[in-house]
Formats: sequence, C-alpha cells, structure tokens
Amino acid sequence: VREGGVVHHTRPKMDKSITSLSQDKKDEPQKEEEEEESEDEDSEEEEEPKLKYERISGDLREILKKDGASCIAANSKLIIIGTNWGRIHVLDHLGNKVKDPVRSVALDPAYFKPRSGRRFVVGTNKVILYEKALFGQLRPTVLSENSGPARAMKWAGQFLAWATDSGVRVMDMNTKAVITLIKRDHSLALPCEQYPPHLCWPDDRTLIVGWGDSVKVCRVRDRASNPSQLSTGPVDLPPHYLEIVYMFTTDFYVCGVGPLDEHLVVLAYNKQTDLSLASLGVDSRRPQMRVLEPLQGTFEEISKDVLGIRCYQEYKPANYHLECLVEERQFYIVCPQDVVVAKPRSADDRIEWLLEHDKHAEALEVVQTSREVHRYTLLSVGRVYLDHLIACSSFQDAAKLCTQILGSDKALWEEAVVRFNRARQLRVLSPHLPLGHGINLDPAVYQMVLLDLLQTDHQGFLQVVQDWPGHLYNVSFVINAVLETLARNTNNMTLLQALAHLYSNIDKHDKALAIYLKLKHKDVFHLIGRHNLYGCVAKHVVELMSLDISSTLDICCQHVNIVPPDTVVFALSSHQYFLYRYLDALYEHRRELSKKFHSQLVTLYADLDKKKLLPFLLESSSYDLRGALDDCQARCLTVETINLLNRMGSSMQSLELILEEQHDLQWAIRLCKEHDDVDLWGRLINYALDRPEYVRELLNNIGTHIDPLLIINQIPKGMEIPGLRDALVKILHDYHLQIELRTGCQRILVSDSSNLLHKLISTQNAAFPVYGDTECAACNKRVLTSGRGDMAGLTVFACRHVYHNDCMPEDPEEQDVCLVCRNDKKRLFLML
Repeated sequence: VREGGVVHHTRPKMDKSITSLSQDKKDEPQKEEEEEESEDEDSEEEEEPKLKYERISGDLREILKKDGASCIAANSKLIIIGTNWGRIHVLDHLGNKVKDPVRSVALDPAYFKPRSGRRFVVGTNKVILYEKALFGQLRPTVLSENSGPARAMKWAGQFLAWATDSGVRVMDMNTKAVITLIKRDHSLALPCEQYPPHLCWPDDRTLIVGWGDSVKVCRVRDRASNPSQLSTGPVDLPPHYLEIVYMFTTDFYVCGVGPLDEHLVVLAYNKQTDLSLASLGVDSRRPQMRVLEPLQGTFEEISKDVLGIRCYQEYKPANYHLECLVEERQFYIVCPQDVVVAKPRSADDRIEWLLEHDKHAEALEVVQTSREVHRYTLLSVGRVYLDHLIACSSFQDAAKLCTQILGSDKALWEEAVVRFNRARQLRVLSPHLPLGHGINLDPAVYQMVLLDLLQTDHQGFLQVVQDWPGHLYNVSFVINAVLETLARNTNNMTLLQALAHLYSNIDKHDKALAIYLKLKHKDVFHLIGRHNLYGCVAKHVVELMSLDISSTLDICCQHVNIVPPDTVVFALSSHQYFLYRYLDALYEHRRELSKKFHSQLVTLYADLDKKKLLPFLLESSSYDLRGALDDCQARCLTVETINLLNRMGSSMQSLELILEEQHDLQWAIRLCKEHDDVDLWGRLINYALDRPEYVRELLNNIGTHIDPLLIINQIPKGMEIPGLRDALVKILHDYHLQIELRTGCQRILVSDSSNLLHKLISTQNAAFPVYGDTECAACNKRVLTSGRGDMAGLTVFACRHVYHNDCMPEDPEEQDVCLVCRNDKKRLFLML
C-alpha cells in the first residue's frame, strides 16, 4: 500500500480458523423455502459449485457497526478497507487488525529518479529491502534479522542506519555490508518502547544518534588502503568506517535530534518531573527545544525553549517525535494531539523580541547590519529607541541617537527640537543639530537654541557660536540678545568672547579685535588670519606680543609687506625684550631686511642674550664696529672685544688682550699665523721667553711661518725647556718636508711648461685649411677661384690671416709679419 510516497508493509501470521456462512435457525420461512428447493433439486442432477463464500468477521464486524465500507484493496497477505468516514483499516484475511505493525520505513534518497530501482526499506522484526523487479513486482531482500525490532531507520546517500535494542547499525547500501555497530551504552534500565532511539543524517556522511540520555555525532570515513596487507592475503574490511566525533550524556531524555548550522537541536524531556513546581507556574513535564554546542565528553547549552504543547501532561518521551528539514532549517515537533513547526528566528523576529524586552540598542544594531530585515527600518526602530530614552530622561544618549536616525529629515529634526525644548534640554541637543550639510533647519530653530543657551549655559553658548556658521541664523538678532545680557554683567568674559565671534561673522572685525585684545584671548590670532587683518598688527603689536609672542613674531616675519619692520621697531622701541625677540626673529628668517637694525641687535644681544653676540659679530658686517666695540668694552665682554679689535685692524691690541687677559697661547698663535706680521710674532716671542712651556709650544707650532732662530737665539742660557729636542727635530723635519715639496713642485712646473711649449709649437706648425669663402686680409677678395687657370700663391700666418702673394709688401722685412695684427698692436700702443 503506497501512501504519499511512503511504503508500509506488514507480514502478519494467518489464523487458520474459518467462520462458515450459516443460516439463523429461527428463520422459519426461509427454512420452508429451502425444503421446497431441495425437493426440486432432488428431481434434477445436482451440479458442483464453483465458488465458496465466507463472511469475514473478526474486528471488521465492530468496524462496520460504526461505519460503512466504501472500498477495498487486497494482496496475498493483507486486506485494506476504506470507510465512508475516510478511515483506512489494515486487516488480515480473517478481518482481524494487524497486531505486528511496521515500525520504521526508509525510502531511497534517489527513489524519484528513473531507473533507480524504486528501493525502500521496511523495518519490522527484520530489515527488508524492496526493489522494483519485472512486471512491476517488488523483490524483497533481507538485510538483517534476529537482532530485534527496527525501532528507527534513516537513509542518506549510500548509507542506511537503523536502531535495534542492541544498538545502531550503519550499512553501505552499495555493498550491502554493515560497516559498524554503535552499541547501546546509555542506561540499560530504560525500556526501548518508552525511550525509543532517534536518528538524523545532516548530510551524506554525518549521523546524529539520540537515545535515552545520550547523544553521539558520528562521521563516515574512508578507510585508507594498506599495501602491506597484500602479501598476507585479503582482509575482510569494509571500505568505510564510522568515527564518533562527539559523545556526551545529557541531564534529560532525548525525544529527537537535528542539526542547526554547527549546533544540535534536541527535543528534550526532563528526567525528573516535579509536580510541586506547577503551583509556581513551572511544569517540568513540558517538552523543551534545546540548542547545544557539542564538545568532547560534554556540551554547552546555547538556548532552551519550553514548548506549550497541548495535553503535554499526558505524554511520555515515546509520545514525542522530531522531524527536521535540514535544507530549510525547519523542525516539526509531533505528539498525539499537536504538531508544531520550529523555524530559526528571522531578523524581524529578533528585532521584535529585543524591542519587547527594552533592548533597543541591540535592535538598532540588527537593523543596521542585517540584510534580512523586512518589517522594520532604521527610522522605525530608532524612533522607538528615542522615545524610550526621553522617557528615561537619558537626554545625552537621545541627542546622540538623533544624528543617527533622523538623517536629513527636516520635519523630524524640528520635531525633536520641540521635544527637547519641552524638557529644557536644548543644550544637550545643540552639538548634534545639522549645520547645513544637506539639510538646513529654519533660522528660528537655531535662534531658539541659542537663546536657550544664552539663558542657561554661557559656555555652551560660546561653543555653539564658534561651531555654527553665521548663515544659519540672524546674527544681528543674537548680538542684541548678548548685549542685553552683558548690560547686566559687563565682566562676563565668556559672553564677550562669543560677542567677538559674532561681530566677526558680520565683518565687524575691528570690534571683534578690540574685544579679543581686551579679553587677552588668543583667538585674536585666528581672527587675524581668517579675515586677513594683518594691517592692524603693527598698531597692536605690543598687546599681541604680551598675549602670544611666538604667534605675533610669525605674523610679523611672514607678512613683512603688510607689517613693515620699521613700523614694528618704532612701536617696540620702549619694550626692549619684545624688540630683541622681533629683531632676532627677523635676523633669522628675513636677514636681508634686518641689516639696518644690526647695530641695535648688537646692543640687545649684549644685554639679553650674550651667547648669540659673538656668532652675530662674526657673521654680520652691517653694524657699526666702533659702537659695537664700545658696547662690548662697557660690558667687559673680552672675547667679543678681541674679535672686534682684530676686525678693525687693531691686531696688536687683540694680541695683548689675548695674552694678558685670556692667557690663551693657541689663540695668540692663530692670530699671528692669520696676519703673518713680524711685529706680532716678536711680541708673542717676547711674552713667551720667560715661560718654558710657552717656548716649547711656539717651537711646535710656528712651523715655517717664521725663522726658528728668532726664538732659539733669544732663549736665556740655562733655561730648561721640556721637550726641546723633540721640538727642534720637528722644526728640522718641517723644513726638510718643505724643501721636498718645493723641489717636487719645481719639477712639475718645468715638466708642464715644456709639455705646453711643445704642444704650442705643434699646434702652430699644423696645417691650416683654406676654404673657398676665405678672403685675403689685404684686398678682401676670395683667395680661391672657381676657374681652372693657374691659381696665385697664398701666404697663411699663424694668426690665421691669409694673403695673396701679390698683396704682400715688397719689403722682405715686412713679409714675415701679418699686416692686420701689426696694425692692431700699433693702435693699442697709441691708446696706451
């Protein structure tokens, strides 16, 4: 019998008892008719009947008392009766209901394909495979017997799994060989009728077994072939084996299993059903859908849902079944009085649950990140979240949320402003209002926010005035409001700063600059730079330097055309430190413009920054030497004085200061070498003669600058000079080296002169080409003609002038000199 593509097949034993068709003895009229017929038959020859008739009774009698038979189907084993009420009854040939029903059926996954054999497996006390044979008949094949009733059966790909009381067997349907037996290892005290096994194939190679209080996740593996077995003969091992990947025991009874992505879905029934909890609204007899993450030896529970099944109080674990559609990720929970489908919650479902449980932030995140949301939008969820925050007085979070959910909707923004204004929280919303980037609110809205801040939060008012562009609102209106407030509090620095910014928005920069200077606020430099107010810097340079000297110097040095140095120097003439800082920066960045102020800078360096004075004196040549010398002498700056005297030509005074005040012999020797003056050397030698260590230093450093005898002859007799011998040896070595250098240089000069002379002679004796356009230096005619006649002789001088022989002077003495070059020399001589 085929129902919905699933084949149910039973093999009941036939009862040999037969109920004969009999007549009721009390039916007298019928009896008389039979006697009359028998008399007639006696007169005729009795024929043998072809058919015999029996009334089917058994359980069918009770069935037909309540319902009427409408159709029938029969085979060699069974009779199937259909009734008027749409019921189907499976009976044996005696009319009794079948007492050994089909426990499990599995259909070949390829059953729908042509030529697949239309295979299916039926599990009773045996496991029988049915295949399509000739003439539409079915050919049975016993796959397993004597192992008990097949209580569950699942077929996926080429593998069939069925469970008996001893365990779960997996068979390769291509080879009809059982590849493994997973023994039943949960509590053996649990009867299989009450706690049946449950099987599920998430894919063709993965098997989930749930039985009693244990769960196993198994995987079919390919067995690797071992070449070493070939020599020992064939080994009867199937090509596949089953590996238990996860195995754990639960604290509940398993009523069904299925996969959900990488997790397991288990239909669970509590082991202990405590009725005392029912009064508290908790009934442990309710079935549960649990999502588990399988681990080795244990599991982690991801979620648990208690199901509201009808009549759950009357059911046991055997009354529940779970069927799953792996591809659709759907699960069907079946019990006698109810069928429930479980599906993964959609993004809309999750948002709905989050909103119901006041998890608005998470709901908003789901809307933003998920592409599967259909019933909700960012605005719909966001407005619910916004209402919740305002109701909870979380105005800071609500204001931040407005930017995210209201977008560029002008009406929604203005509605939000009204709501925050009612709550007196406009100062919280003000930093988040749109400022013209794709959306502009009405100017009255911005003015309402500014006036509210002006009354409640002056610092917030200042921040908003600085952040908001002036075109968003009526600046003049806001200025008047600020002036009215300042009239009551004239020393409010915050409002003065805001007023300065407002003035700058309407191009009244002079008023803004005056306020900033009064406040001594550094925003004045931002105002100057933003509105190009550099022309006012010289006028207020002292105030600006008092406020921020570095920023002022940057402006003065970068905009010298607008801020002339003469004007700045005049303005700072009575502020020595500011003048020093300005001239020092001008010298560093605009040196060519600072030359006229170098004499002033010498005095300022001498007074305020002496370490910069000497480098400046050595580098610059634009200051007054006499004035600089007076400044240095007046301040006892000896080193600077020595350099100035040396630069002025007073080298002897410089040497005296070096020897008498600085006592620096090396500096004195450098000074004498620099000028190479005999008088300086004489003064230095006289100074050193009574100091043996100075004499040695002179002998070691004079080299070839002066005659060493000038020192040696003046050394007092009997003076002990440490290192004198080494000094004399060094002098002799230096002279010997100098002689060698001069000799080598002389050889090189002689050789170079000789080579150059030979090169000159060779060049002058070289042939000189005469071209057709070359003209005679005397007659200015071409020296070469195109005719073939005899050509006149030519004379070519080393100066490259060419003459016809006929044009040369007749005087033999004049024929050896070029006339042109000789005339040029005469003219030059006359000019001199």
